[in-house]
Amino acid sequence: MAALAIAAVVLATTCFRAWPVSAQEPAATPQAPDSTDGTVIPATSAPPPTPSTPSTPAPPELPPVVVSGEQPHDNALVERSFQAPDDLSGFGESIDTGPAWRSFQSMAEILGESVGAQVRREGGRDDFATLSIRGAPPGQVRILLDGISLGQASTGIVNLADLPIDTVERIDIYRGFAPVALSPQSAAGVVNVVTRDPKNPVATFAAGGGSFGSGKLNAGGAGPVAGGAGSAFASWHRTNGDFDFVDDNGSLHNPDDDSTHKRRNNQSDTAESLLRWHRDITDWADLQLRDLFFWKNEGVPGLGRFHLFHPKAELETTREIAVAALRGPVQPWSIEQNVSWKRQRLRNDEVGSAIFDNTAETTATTTAARWSHGVGKSNWLSLSSDYTWEGFDQQADDGVLSDENAHRSTLALAGGDDWTLHPLPVTLSFQLREQLLWNDAHSVRADSSDSENHTDPRFGLRWQAADDLVIKSNVASYFRPPTFDELYGVNGFTEPNPGLQPETGITWDAGFEWNGQSPRWGRLAVGYAYFGSRIDDGIIVMMTFSRQAQAQNVSRASIHGHEARVEWQGPAGFALSANYTFQKAINQSDPTLGEGHDLASLPPHEVYSRLSWTHGLFVIAYSIDVASAHYNDLENQNGKIPTRTVHDVTLVYGPFWKGLRMTLQCDNLANSLVPDEVGFPLPGRSFFATLSWSTQPEGSDAR
Repeated sequence: MAALAIAAVVLATTCFRAWPVSAQEPAATPQAPDSTDGTVIPATSAPPPTPSTPSTPAPPELPPVVVSGEQPHDNALVERSFQAPDDLSGFGESIDTGPAWRSFQSMAEILGESVGAQVRREGGRDDFATLSIRGAPPGQVRILLDGISLGQASTGIVNLADLPIDTVERIDIYRGFAPVALSPQSAAGVVNVVTRDPKNPVATFAAGGGSFGSGKLNAGGAGPVAGGAGSAFASWHRTNGDFDFVDDNGSLHNPDDDSTHKRRNNQSDTAESLLRWHRDITDWADLQLRDLFFWKNEGVPGLGRFHLFHPKAELETTREIAVAALRGPVQPWSIEQNVSWKRQRLRNDEVGSAIFDNTAETTATTTAARWSHGVGKSNWLSLSSDYTWEGFDQQADDGVLSDENAHRSTLALAGGDDWTLHPLPVTLSFQLREQLLWNDAHSVRADSSDSENHTDPRFGLRWQAADDLVIKSNVASYFRPPTFDELYGVNGFTEPNPGLQPETGITWDAGFEWNGQSPRWGRLAVGYAYFGSRIDDGIIVMMTFSRQAQAQNVSRASIHGHEARVEWQGPAGFALSANYTFQKAINQSDPTLGEGHDLASLPPHEVYSRLSWTHGLFVIAYSIDVASAHYNDLENQNGKIPTRTVHDVTLVYGPFWKGLRMTLQCDNLANSLVPDEVGFPLPGRSFFATLSWSTQPEGSDAR
């Protein structure tokens, strides 16, 4: 099917030559690193490059990539382009989240609107949420903040609700594969959240409120500081989270025992800040300092039918990341040292209920180096290395969990060569990654030390079949080391298994990206990819003969699917962003574990579409998100989660008087009350309004 689709597009492109295409910029090549995160950014081959893409081109002997026209710097809506930085043959996208600080949006919502991505939410906008890419479990997706991994060795899963949004400039998504600059390799994909770094002096402010007692404030500014450029941004979010939901009493298909309740103990307060300063210290080096702080205090509600469980339980999360980096302002190289600290305290002091007060702290430090350079007229070489030490310490006071202490050291090395065969024109991408890790744990449940290493190659191909058509294909192996919880049972609910082996597998994809433009019909971009993966030695938690839960290497699975997306910037202010994902995830483990059945919690079909119209100072947008029915158990026998359809409407007015802008939102317009796949209720219809202000005029580099 993939071959037929590619052949059809080649034929359509040949016939499409009659469409008058406006003048495009000449072929470009990989460019100097973005000062935001230091990655090497190749020119994108599809719709407009993100505003943060630097304009200084490298010498013109490197891989040819066509760049299309410019994009406004001050969008009223979140916009997407087809290619993520620094990966010529991979499929990805770069999302301009510059407008997000002006409205009520979350990282889970923005990522869930991407092709190939599924978000599992345990409640509202500020509640726990995880990301799956191309059907892989959330633990196989690496999430980075300015290139720094947020996945902890203790659990490995990142809560999307703990990611900043008001201090974010863009999100780079790599589906299935990742560039050399982001090592080590991921099993399913990489998401790099890049924070705001204004290029010009600016001051911004936003305030808003809405349903369920929700409110927000954010403010920030940038300008010259101490001989360099500095910026500071801060935000605060608050919600009661007391939305109405339908308690199905554990029986999805028996409406006679349903009742309506208000969500309890679902309040949260969140604060975050970003401080950044950088300056050129020599002609060949730029010094950058960053500090990112995050704090959140939230209630911990139960499942829908257990909504009264622990009504006073609270979770407090504090995270701080400090970074010092030296980077080449022209040549793409960097040396970075970062230190991150995260503390989570879960407590419940209600009399008559289980009383507990457990604290877990994780400290990590990483030394990273990146280097890229063109060699001759055909090769672009890239090297990276990361050494990370991570320590986990848990202090428990509940009679169930125990005090734990574990640490992990990881060395990741990667090298790559993008080799362009100019007469064809084809670019071959070769990568090789080596990851070594050492574990050490000391606790009453386990006392163990071990080490692992794995070598993973990747091969990619990029063929510029026509000026407006690119065909891509990739294949690679990967591995995921087990977490401390899986190895040592640090959460108190699973038995230790220090002999656990890493998950391994192979992943591949193939597809095309086509883009064209004309004065009459505007700019149109279409992309398609067929993807697949095979997982071996998958890690799942099973019951042992002693009726204790334990992580074991037993599961095998195969996943394949199709991704299709369209981005259109049309005449008269109309624009369309749409995508469709189909995935078939089959359990291939033994019959007792659901062999031949669909993997749980993965909708086979998902569709997202947003149509917007801009006229003068007004923008109106309508979006629809549909996730098909799916099972939530391995045996595919329990209740099936029904299809969920969500309609949203957004109205933007401005900027009007002195840079002010008003954003009005109606989420879940049709009031769909279908729960998520594990029984947590999701909010129904809700309304939000935000008034924002910026000193930057329309069309400038306003963030």
